[in-house]
Amino acid sequence: MALANMLSRKAGFATSRTSAPFVASRVSPVAAKARVSSAAPSFSRQQQSIVCQAAATAEVAEKKVHPSPLTIAAPATYAIVEIGGTQMFVEPGKWYTCNRLKVDVGSKIKFGRVLALKHEGKLTVGKPYLENVAVEAEVIEELRGPKVIVYKMRPKKHYRKKQGHRQDLSKFMVTSISA
Repeated sequence: MALANMLSRKAGFATSRTSAPFVASRVSPVAAKARVSSAAPSFSRQQQSIVCQAAATAEVAEKKVHPSPLTIAAPATYAIVEIGGTQMFVEPGKWYTCNRLKVDVGSKIKFGRVLALKHEGKLTVGKPYLENVAVEAEVIEELRGPKVIVYKMRPKKHYRKKQGHRQDLSKFMVTSISA
């Protein structure tokens, strides 16, 4: 603060404790030239950067604060279900993909291994599963995942093996969560 007061007095500015705080940090010369008006050509670069920082601080203080985009409301009803050895966070009305289910396309299926359920603002956690809770879904389609290349080789032994793999998947739509 003392350095800022000294430089501002040298430049002809009067500072008070109620004015915007000066920040004595360096700004690139290009940014300083862009922010400083042409009415002050006799300032040194350091003085210009201090004036620019004070102006930028005042601009930031005037801007309105918006809520963070990361504050997203959680859905009203959801469940954590174990499907084929993996745990999935599911909501009614949305579709998900998992490893291939042994059912036909268009058939209804019930997942009984529900680990947790949030319904009407109340979270219930099972030990390990919840009793009398099921997630009902309908299988939409059967598809295959992206190709994964597996390449094995032994250096200096003429052993090369290239193999591809595509995982069989099922896409299903969660119709309801019954508690």
